[in-house]
Amino acid sequence: MELILMIVGFAFIFTSTVYSIIWWRNKPVSNDAKQHVAMEMKSSDMIAKPTGCPMEDKMVPVSVNYHFTRKCNYKCGFCFHTAKTSYVLPLEKAKEGLKMLKDAGMQKVNFSGGEPFIEKRGSFVGELVKYCKETLELPSVSIVSNGSLVKEDWFQKYGSYLDILAISCDSFDPDTNEMIGRQQGNKNHLDNLRRVRRLCYEYKVAFKINTVVNTYNKHEDMVDGIVELNPCRWKVFQCLLIAGENAGADALRNAETFVITDEEFQDFLIRHESIRCLVPESNQKMQNSYLILDEYMRFLDCTKGNKDPSKSLLDVGVENALKFSGFDEKMFFKRGGKYQWSKADMKLDW
Repeated sequence: MELILMIVGFAFIFTSTVYSIIWWRNKPVSNDAKQHVAMEMKSSDMIAKPTGCPMEDKMVPVSVNYHFTRKCNYKCGFCFHTAKTSYVLPLEKAKEGLKMLKDAGMQKVNFSGGEPFIEKRGSFVGELVKYCKETLELPSVSIVSNGSLVKEDWFQKYGSYLDILAISCDSFDPDTNEMIGRQQGNKNHLDNLRRVRRLCYEYKVAFKINTVVNTYNKHEDMVDGIVELNPCRWKVFQCLLIAGENAGADALRNAETFVITDEEFQDFLIRHESIRCLVPESNQKMQNSYLILDEYMRFLDCTKGNKDPSKSLLDVGVENALKFSGFDEKMFFKRGGKYQWSKADMKLDW
């Protein structure tokens, strides 16, 4: 009899426990309790992450400007990347760095200087252009040049790999170009400009113009000349001072006499507002919104008004070098840094 009573007792306790568990699992939960649980779960998720895991997205070098040489055959008075060294990386090392950038997310590379066509008569930049388009398969490969050393045989060999060729043109007045330093000897810069424009058309390379507004051209009306050349994009910059480059005791240029006010820059833009391809860049927009890579593949931080170099990405990797680039990614997108930059997508009238 006692055994039967013990069995019934255990059965009662077991049944009560089961019902209690079921009731608690289905019990309505207050909003405060729900918030508390949610906070706990969020905390657990954070604790569960591996140590060293970044809490925000890392910077991606979508568009990079590689100034692989500082040498130039022109003497523009406002130049902000002057010939302070003659160093140029070996071609294979330069390719190695470009491959690292592509692996880090680079979509566009722009080769600049100095004058890019001065190194090995253009074959150096030609091989970089070919490598970036053919091997790395970058959506956009471009060059900024003064145009004086560009030859037709370069287009014959490398033109198919190049998306955009930007030629610097600050004036359609030869005397103004001479005062600025935008020429070599007695060679006419405007003749070279029109010759390169024709070559771009013939070899299906998108043609772009870069203009720096300064003391000597701030009153000029360039509308007719721009309409005649019909670039896909006309970049108009405000003359910018960079300590150690075109300002200060250790600079190779003194651009202080070239500097204009913000109001004078706006006046120039208003005068040319009919040009639909015009893309204006004031000092505020320009200074920190470019990823600038120097001849040693160091990112240059311009946030303090000079150029502070990072360590070479060849030595420390892209991600570590980027931390010292001073790059303003928000301003890059705000100024229209990401645009239709592949000639295959431009639908140009060749």
